[in-house]
Amino acid sequence: MCFQTIIALVHYNGRVINDELLSSRFVSEVSRYLEVNNFMAVKALKQTILNLFIASNGKSYTVDLCYRCPVKANDQLKISYRTVMIEDDDDVRFVIGYAKKYEPHVQLEVMAFIREYIETSADVIWEHLEKQLAKHSQKGVLLYETKPVHQCIPVLPARNS
Repeated sequence: MCFQTIIALVHYNGRVINDELLSSRFVSEVSRYLEVNNFMAVKALKQTILNLFIASNGKSYTVDLCYRCPVKANDQLKISYRTVMIEDDDDVRFVIGYAKKYEPHVQLEVMAFIREYIETSADVIWEHLEKQLAKHSQKGVLLYETKPVHQCIPVLPARNS
């Protein structure tokens, strides 16, 4: 495989709009151009795009990528687009190769959905649930035993007899 580069228009946290023919359009308030190559790993591509839009300041972010894949029906001259996720290194190579095929006619567009990654420990979640249970037990409402969610068993308050 030979080394290929292409200029991509990268959209930041925008919207994917489908028209009546189910052709995708990317819309965002912020977009920038970025040179990408077919030897980039998906992790490197995500980090490059993250650096393009956000100074991380020690925070962690999750980046999801998709691109507009040109689709041309044999009986039509019009090119329509489908939104396809970029999930692994093979996807990056495919996207670049496919974009090079259409390069004279079509701009490669990538949508980056970037959000801050917040890790919540299980201890914090269980502590919150126990506080909620204690609060509701004082009111005499239906309680649940503290077990993993898939094993929750309803427990009725004791009756005064």
